[in-house]
Formats: sequence, C-alpha cells, structure tokens
Amino acid sequence: MVNRPAPPLLGPEPTPPAGPRRGNVADETRRYLDSRPSIRDCLKYDIVNFTALARRIRRETGLESQEAVEIACRRYRRQMQEEARQEEQLRAVVRASHLELRSHVASITVQGDLAFLGRVLVSTERSIVRRDRVLQLFEGSGSVTILCEEAILAPILSMIPRESIISIRRRLSVVSVRSPEDVLVTPRVLSFLADAIGRWGINCVEMISVYTDTHFALRSSDALRAFEILSDLARATADPRTEPPEFEGIHPDGLGAVPYPPPTAEPPGLRPPGRAPRRAATSARRREPSIG
Repeated sequence: MVNRPAPPLLGPEPTPPAGPRRGNVADETRRYLDSRPSIRDCLKYDIVNFTALARRIRRETGLESQEAVEIACRRYRRQMQEEARQEEQLRAVVRASHLELRSHVASITVQGDLAFLGRVLVSTERSIVRRDRVLQLFEGSGSVTILCEEAILAPILSMIPRESIISIRRRLSVVSVRSPEDVLVTPRVLSFLADAIGRWGINCVEMISVYTDTHFALRSSDALRAFEILSDLARATADPRTEPPEFEGIHPDGLGAVPYPPPTAEPPGLRPPGRAPRRAATSARRREPSIG
C-alpha cells in the first residue's frame, strides 16, 4: 500500500500585499501633474527637466516605465497650449483692473439665515445713502457674514440677537480689484490674484466676488502689503513697450484717492530699473500703523 499525500484544500487564493497603485500611465501622470500647480507652471513655461520629473513621478506613484512617464509628461505639456492663450487673456484683464484700499472695516458672522436681512437694511438705511459705503452680505452653510464699515457697525449689531453672533472682527481693511467685464468670461483671474497674496503668507479674512469686483478683506497690518503685491503684479503683466497702468487707492488715513506708487522726487535715472525708491518704501511703512 502506497501512502499518497492528501490533496490541498481548495479555497480562495491569498490576496497579494497591497503595493503602489498601478493604472494607465497617462492617466496616473495627468492626475499627478493636475494636483501640483507649481510643476504645471514650469511645464507651461517649458523649464522642466523631463527626465528628472519622470523619476520623481515614478518614485511617488509607483509607475515603472521611465520612458512611458516621460512621454506622458511631454504630451501633457503639448496639451497646455490652450492655457497659454487663456493666460494672455488673464493678463489683459489684470492690466486693465484698478485697485482701491479701504480701511476701518468690520466683519460680523451670525448664525442662521438671511431672515434678519430686512431689519439690517432698514437700520442702516440712512447710513448707506452714500454709494461708496462698504456693506456686503453673503450667506454660507448655517451662517451669514456681513462686511461693513465700522461707522455703521453699531446700528447693525443693535438688530442682531447677541446669542446669534459667532464672531466680530474689527480693524480690517479691504483691497478691491475692479476689473473690466472680460473678467466674467476669463478663467483663473480670482485664483491668480489670491495666489499672489497667499504666496507672501498673507491670510484673507474674507474674499468676495461681486460682478466685476473682487474684494479681499484682510487684517489692517497686512492690507498695505497686499495692495503693493497686487499693484506689482499688474505692472508685471503689462507690456514693457507700453506705459505702465496707473492705479488709484483710498489713502489709509481717509484722505481720498491717491496714485500708486507714491510720487517721489528722486530722479528715475539714479536707481536701477524695477527697484522701488527707498523714500517711497519708507513712507509706506510709516503709514501702515494708521490703517484701521
């Protein structure tokens, strides 16, 4: 009698250990690049080493073929030509925009919906006769935020139950970008402006877009710097063969519209091109504490 080993029990095959996600190389590469705006910008300006980029993508995604990833990156670059045309439209909108800076602004966040909106408008009717008053109301999920001048803050608060108030922020300033109507059909203008401010570590307390106007509510200590950043951004998008655009802002001390950059007696020929005059930068720093 010959002893034979028992046949193995049939059952499900063991599941292989989870590894890096495998998929279509082109789709995986596109997802990687879509989620990294900095790399996309480098691809758009054709300043990328495709070999190094493909190695990085393989390392972070688990894709195996270096050649296939490089080809996918180059194809992605060619497909960005439409964005290049859109960027020229974006720059034209920014060049044609105007800036304003307003101080002494407050923000109120309230629980609930817009049921009390009528009472707020009635209570501030006499205060907002002037069209240049700041008064913005916008609704979120379960809350309403009111952006207004501090001069009309008291009558607004008198119409809101204290237990409904979530937060009150005073001593804010608003940088407003007033754009031509082309902004309504031009992609990425809002993100372009917001990214310029955010790169310098400035946090926007509120950001509102109304028709062709974009408003950035910031702490007073950040407002003048944000105004300068957006002004420099607009000048950077201008055609060097044309005259740089002029921008008008509301003086932090409430003295009315003033040109930006501030006038200086220093002859332009005495400083390198593109560098802000030292006297103008010093005066801007001195004015900053007076905002709000």
